[in-house]
Amino acid sequence: MSPNDLIVSSYRIGRQFVHRMVDDLNPEEFQHQPVPGTNSAAWIVGHLALTARRTAERLGVTDLPEITEDFVSRFSVTRKPAEAQADLGEKTTLLKLFDECVEKVMAAIPKLPVESLMNPLPTPSPFANNSGEQLLFGAMHFMFHCGQISTIRRSLGKPPLV
Repeated sequence: MSPNDLIVSSYRIGRQFVHRMVDDLNPEEFQHQPVPGTNSAAWIVGHLALTARRTAERLGVTDLPEITEDFVSRFSVTRKPAEAQADLGEKTTLLKLFDECVEKVMAAIPKLPVESLMNPLPTPSPFANNSGEQLLFGAMHFMFHCGQISTIRRSLGKPPLV
C-alpha cells in the first residue's frame, strides 16, 4: 500500500465515521447544541464539507460543487463561542456536499507523485511539516469533530457508537 493509498483510506474511514455519528440524527438532533457556545452536528458537517472543499482546491480540483460566500462565513472557524445555530441547512444537503468534496479529495490524492508528499507547506502549520502530513491532518480533522458529535449524541441520550 502506497502512502497515497493510506491517506485516501484515512479520508474514507473519516467519512464513514462522520456518517455513523450523524446518519440516525433527526433534524432537531442534527441542529442540537449541547450547551451554549458549542457547535451542532449541522455546523460540524458543514464545516467539514468546507474544509474538504478547500483541500480539493489546494490539490487542483476544479469541478467542485458551488458554495456561496454566506456558506463560507457560516461554516468557517471564528474562535469565538458559537451563537445559536438554527437553520444551517438540511442534513441530506450538508452530507451530500461533504461526500462530494471528500470524493474529490480521494480522487485527487492517488494522482499526486509520492515525492510531492514531502513538499514544504506554502504557509506554516502547527500540525504538519509537509504536504503529506497536511493531507493526513485533514482526515484526522474529521475524527476530531466526530468526538464532538459523540458528545452531542450523549447529550441527547444516545448510546456511544464506538
